[in-house]
Amino acid sequence: MARAGLYVTGLAQVTRALREVGVEVDDLKNAFAAIAAEGARLAAGFAPMRSGRLARDIRGNRAKSKAVVTAGRASVPYAGPINYGWPARNIAASGYMQKASTAMEPVALRRLADEIDNQIKRRGL
Repeated sequence: MARAGLYVTGLAQVTRALREVGVEVDDLKNAFAAIAAEGARLAAGFAPMRSGRLARDIRGNRAKSKAVVTAGRASVPYAGPINYGWPARNIAASGYMQKASTAMEPVALRRLADEIDNQIKRRGL
């Protein structure tokens, strides 16, 4: 089964630094879920449309220290080849997940910064 994923540079480093200064990363779970949901909507919009099945399969997952967007499973095994290409089968790479990642990076970091500020204010720091 081929899968495709979206990765926003910098989130892992931010969560690691937050743990070091004592902010509970569990408190950011909702922010990561919102970032993943928005990333999934963006990726679905960039996905090539034939039947719409690929776009409907793209989903954001809720995780405590990262935002994860995935596409592909047994019922949609072509998600990876469509994203990355498959020259042997004359399938050109569409890069829909990379396009979404590029578009999400500034948005994700801004949303995370806003949530961190909210957490700091809630703690009276």
